[in-house]
Amino acid sequence: MSSDRFDKPTGRSSTTFAPPPPPAAARFSVCQEIAVLWGDIDALGHVNNTRYFGWLEETRLAYLRMIGVDLSTGASQTPVLASTSVDFLRPVFWPDSVRVEGKTTRLGRTSLTMDYRMTSVGQQAVVATGSAVVVLLAPNTGRPVPIPDLIRDAIRRLDPDARDTL
Repeated sequence: MSSDRFDKPTGRSSTTFAPPPPPAAARFSVCQEIAVLWGDIDALGHVNNTRYFGWLEETRLAYLRMIGVDLSTGASQTPVLASTSVDFLRPVFWPDSVRVEGKTTRLGRTSLTMDYRMTSVGQQAVVATGSAVVVLLAPNTGRPVPIPDLIRDAIRRLDPDARDTL
């Protein structure tokens, strides 16, 4: 039996929920479904705000792997979070799971901006939106480095509408 945090919550069937496809303008390139854990709940009975940032991180890491960013120790570039924000639209409760979607919306020389949408599966509603700026750094100097062409091309394939700010 797996205790993986991405397993479906007990008692919730994924076959009972079939959301409509998102509008074409809201296409996201990465999507993760993450179970709300009992420990995510705060004293007010809903998911604590800090968990949303963890959900974004899981989705961001999945995206970075998809575009070929080496996340191992000793990689030639290290992705670091320069800024992040979340707009909380509705509370999330346990038991539930959230679908976290992300895409690159801006592609710079050394950084990219991702936008996110978080949807409660149980409520069938968007509960939060967010964004993050990721910068690639050289681990030996801590200075920004250009996004390699191979990664830049992967981003353009996944997110052709990303605004290029080179």
